[in-house]
Amino acid sequence: MEKGNSQNREFLYGINPISTLLEANSGRRRIYNIVISGSRKSDSRIEGIKRIARGKGIDVSIVPPGDFKDMAPSTEKTQNIMAEVSPYNAPDLDDYLKAGPGSRLVILDRVTDVGNFGSIIRNCRAFGFDGIIIARDRSVSPGSRISAISAGALEGVRVFRVTNLVRAIKQLKSSGFWIYGTTLEKDKKVQDLEAADFTFPMALVLGSEDRGMSRLVTENCDFLISINLTGSMQSLNVSVAGGIILYRIQEKYGEAKS
Repeated sequence: MEKGNSQNREFLYGINPISTLLEANSGRRRIYNIVISGSRKSDSRIEGIKRIARGKGIDVSIVPPGDFKDMAPSTEKTQNIMAEVSPYNAPDLDDYLKAGPGSRLVILDRVTDVGNFGSIIRNCRAFGFDGIIIARDRSVSPGSRISAISAGALEGVRVFRVTNLVRAIKQLKSSGFWIYGTTLEKDKKVQDLEAADFTFPMALVLGSEDRGMSRLVTENCDFLISINLTGSMQSLNVSVAGGIILYRIQEKYGEAKS
């Protein structure tokens, strides 16, 4: 096991997080080692993890079940496998825009619930969005807990942390992005999701459930869209609403071009 400052390390647990970590590693984590309990039955996924890890020069250890139990907290659903890693290292938005390959982003405005954040990350991974932009303040920080909540999707999604969301939106616009905000309001300026046309590259802004988008963020959106709700419930969980919109974009326009 590699020596270092344990305060600057995290542990990831489970097949999906570690598989995605080895495949994508969008948080540019350093992977120190992978530990597997001797009670874990080997299958194609475990063998794949061991093969890829060893190909990358990452130490893989098989330890007695008792030792693994001592190493992993009982509160975690470990699937008898864990990885010791450095913290998630947020990529730089400037570098992303200079590279120019991406076309679909999500912006979160004042979304602070860890469950919603994890689910939105999972939606982005499922529907081919390049990444998520969040503010450094008043936002959830990406880390091992969010990785677990997102079923490991965090390890395959870029999370950009910016000082000011409005400034980031203006930067996106300068790079050719169209900004689509979400709202519950119904007026002639708001397009229904089913009728909305999206122009790429694009970024979708999701606001908090209780307050929605801030005034300045709303004013800097190019378009506002809403989901037509026909039942008695006239609001949706932000991660559910985001999933519906992301699915609709994929359904209508196909997968994002890489």
